[in-house]
Amino acid sequence: MLHITNGDHAVAVLSGVVSGTLLPWRDVLHEGPVRAGLSLEELSRERAAFIAAAGWGALPAVEKEFQARDAAFRRAGEHDEIVLWFEHDLYDQLQLIQVLEGLSALRGPPISLVCEAEYLGRMKPERAAELFALRNPVTRRHFQEAGAAWAAFRAPDPRALENLKTTSLPFLAAALRRHLQEFPWTTDGLSLLERRIVQALEGGPLPFAQLFRAVEEDPAFLGDAVLEWHLQRLREEGLLEGKKRRRRLPRWLGGHEVKDETLRWDPALARLTG
Repeated sequence: MLHITNGDHAVAVLSGVVSGTLLPWRDVLHEGPVRAGLSLEELSRERAAFIAAAGWGALPAVEKEFQARDAAFRRAGEHDEIVLWFEHDLYDQLQLIQVLEGLSALRGPPISLVCEAEYLGRMKPERAAELFALRNPVTRRHFQEAGAAWAAFRAPDPRALENLKTTSLPFLAAALRRHLQEFPWTTDGLSLLERRIVQALEGGPLPFAQLFRAVEEDPAFLGDAVLEWHLQRLREEGLLEGKKRRRRLPRWLGGHEVKDETLRWDPALARLTG
């Protein structure tokens, strides 16, 4: 049995509950390029380069980790069942649609899904065992919805994300809406995260832990390493000096590179315009 999940904290919980191979996905897909037209291995090389450039790991080690993950994923059909363990936040929902899209052509073992509005890394083993017993079979509709969402997320123009039907994946629509809110807003040119950071710092500098608590969201949006990366980006742009942004460093959101405000999030319409 192969268990695919979001990262090492979940693996630590699940290792005492289930038997088989545990495969953590480990990728912050809502930051950095996730361009269309690349194979799994090509995309992984590009993701590894981004992660290393962000300072989240040394390139050789990150590349090796992706290579091992992708090789294990390519052998998924050798297992008697594949169980997907993911959470309801954007980080996990993007991993889930990537994994489902990658498994869509597999003809072999049954695939099941555990996905609730709960955090696997904080879960008690008894609850994980209960959810494992209640796991749901993945159907053709899951694959169809995930494939459409993954293609739209990777597209240079992400506006197709707004019209997706996600009845089989109940947390996906809200997660993708949160992704779209990271585009510059029509009101002030800031993303939702940027605005929360600026507002938290209006009264002056804060210790990192206090700032992290001030911008925390539920469902969770980012971890401490990603927040520090954003802070460095905003410092370079001049946005943390109490002034307007001096320049905009390119930032990838899925398959779209944000260089300007060509695409903007309109909070009144709750959609992208441009």
